[in-house]
Amino acid sequence: MIRTRTDYENALQAVGICVSARIPVLLWGNPGEGKTAVIESARDAGWHVESLIISHYEPSDFTGLPVVTPAGTVELAPPGWAVRLAEHTGPSIGFLDEFSTASPALQAAALRPLTHYEVGSKQLPETVSWVAAANPSDVAAAGWELAAPTASRFVHLDWTLPLEVYAEGLVTGSWPILPVYDAPARLAEVTAAELVLVSGFLRARESQLSSIPTDAASRGRAFPTPRTWDYAARLSAFAQAVGAPVAVRRLLITGCIGEAVTHEFLSWVSALDLPDPEDLLTDPAAAPFKNMRPDRVYVTLQGVLSAVARKKTPERWADAIRVCAAAGEAVGLDPAVPVVRALLRDGMRPSGASVPSEISVFAPALALAGLLPGRKS
Repeated sequence: MIRTRTDYENALQAVGICVSARIPVLLWGNPGEGKTAVIESARDAGWHVESLIISHYEPSDFTGLPVVTPAGTVELAPPGWAVRLAEHTGPSIGFLDEFSTASPALQAAALRPLTHYEVGSKQLPETVSWVAAANPSDVAAAGWELAAPTASRFVHLDWTLPLEVYAEGLVTGSWPILPVYDAPARLAEVTAAELVLVSGFLRARESQLSSIPTDAASRGRAFPTPRTWDYAARLSAFAQAVGAPVAVRRLLITGCIGEAVTHEFLSWVSALDLPDPEDLLTDPAAAPFKNMRPDRVYVTLQGVLSAVARKKTPERWADAIRVCAAAGEAVGLDPAVPVVRALLRDGMRPSGASVPSEISVFAPALALAGLLPGRKS
């Protein structure tokens, strides 16, 4: 709930991170609280914004209108707003206002632009970000609940204009604008680490990989799916890379997978105390796996796998096998086998990399999977 200026600024930064990361975001709030004005303020930062009140459109405005070409074939012609987004050379926003007034057919038509950047026969550039705004169905004009496939395409953020911000804006005439960011320098590294944490959590709590709510109202908001877990990891990484407060990171993750699962995930993450993968690759024999919980071992080894994938050399690849072997000997094979299998798959083993003798501890499991390698490259 946004009650103070700090809450408002956190929500504003969360929206800006979604826009900058090109992950669709949906703002939920009562009418007249500045949702449209905030998104259109991105123009002050040089972004092009196309605002559409979605209830004024037809499904064909998103799927394209059939047009017969001179050659006798049929193409799906895009509307003007899509052409303008496609032809703009800089960053831009497609803003779908009053989204909760979209009928189920219109919601379905909007899915392809949101996920494939296609409107009719027009391919939109990756510089386009999608934002939607909606009133809760109980206050929307002829409102509809969002269908689960549509809801899972968005990050869901609640929006309120607190009195402190409103009063100051009235008096000064100056309103907060949407912060937007270039891709941070450390983004790829931080994202890889976040994806490792998600992978580890889901191994421990597999039931949370995909959990679609049973009631219609909840299905129209945030819930965990493989897509929204990916959103959560990437937005959490972006927030960390730009130095956003912890509260912003929590808002973003909650907007992807829901409050209850977010609390469980972040509590699990806070209890981890993991060694640096680069330290393990430097000295595999010193790996501190003895008495480590299996879920922590799994996440640690996933971190090693991610580090090797980012920088593949024969030596690092062989050392990763040795780290896995040390884990298998210390706590059992189960947490280590998935990583060893991944290291042995096509594309992961560098040319010229010899398989270290330590891999023999995994021989039964690898033979069963048909992955038992020869010792020479």
